[in-house]
Amino acid sequence: MMKPVRLGESIVGPSLNVLISTGEICRSVRSKKLFYEHEEERSDAHNAGPFWCSRTQSTLGPDGKLVGVDECRSSRGCCQTA
Repeated sequence: MMKPVRLGESIVGPSLNVLISTGEICRSVRSKKLFYEHEEERSDAHNAGPFWCSRTQSTLGPDGKLVGVDECRSSRGCCQTA
């Protein structure tokens, strides 16, 4: 699991891009920030919501459960990691 880093006064966790590319979360998780965030702009994936699934095009995954950074992990049957 990626560790948060301190940027100024706040602690920032890994971005959504990093979590997907390292296989920590499902590769189908999407957020607007995924499409416009630059490498130098680190932002915590937890703050990137709202999230949706690229497979269902909905806030619910193929299993009918909510999509999110904490929810879409390998323990979930529909999870597809990188």
